Amino acid sequence: MPSGRPATPFDAHLQDHRRWAGGHPAPPAALRRAMTFWTRLHGALSLELAGHFSGMGFDPELLFEAELDDLLAP
Repeated sequence: MPSGRPATPFDAHLQDHRRWAGGHPAPPAALRRAMTFWTRLHGALSLELAGHFSGMGFDPELLFEAELDDLLAP
């Protein structure tokens, strides 16, 4: 963020609410990426473990791999 201001309201929220980050000095953008990574993978795994994908006719492993690929893309 060249101007020094958060890019989104959520980034501003992360900048002001850092307690969950344990005092880590990461910038809001890095905290956002970490939060996004965790919530998306947690969601996909929770849905799979609860059996919500069983009747959908697709391979949950491919979904998980696609999520990882998307999250790890630059």
